[in-house]
Amino acid sequence: MSAPDPTRIPRPALILGVGGLLPFIVGAVGGWVAAPGDASLALNAMLGYGAVILSFLGGAHWGRALAPDLAARPGGARLLWSVTPALIGWGAMFAGQIYAVLTLYIAAFLLAFIVDRKAVAVGMFPPWYGRLRRYLTIGVLACLMVGLMAVLDGGRGI
Repeated sequence: MSAPDPTRIPRPALILGVGGLLPFIVGAVGGWVAAPGDASLALNAMLGYGAVILSFLGGAHWGRALAPDLAARPGGARLLWSVTPALIGWGAMFAGQIYAVLTLYIAAFLLAFIVDRKAVAVGMFPPWYGRLRRYLTIGVLACLMVGLMAVLDGGRGI
């Protein structure tokens, strides 16, 4: 019997990850096609969920820093990064204009992806996590950009 492929994304992680895209998809589509008040609600709901997901992405690094192989000496940089996405997501909510929040989120999700890819490259996370993050990041960024286009396209009632 051969060893499992370390780059193969486990089915539960894939299902949960893709399911986690649904609030982004609903927010982006709602921001584009809904009536003005509902479009604003859809985009703001997507952004609130985005802050939660940024916190989740950082939390993975906190958990990794506490893993038995690293817990004796958790790195300060790893712990600092673990709270950074949450702070960016929370702080972005105060940016005022929704286009500014969307732009900050696009940058934050890109940065989180870059950090995660580097963590995978040095063995902090399994190879499949990098693949999953790539697919999910593409989905999240697409939704955020659709939301941004909806806002910039004459405000779409927002």
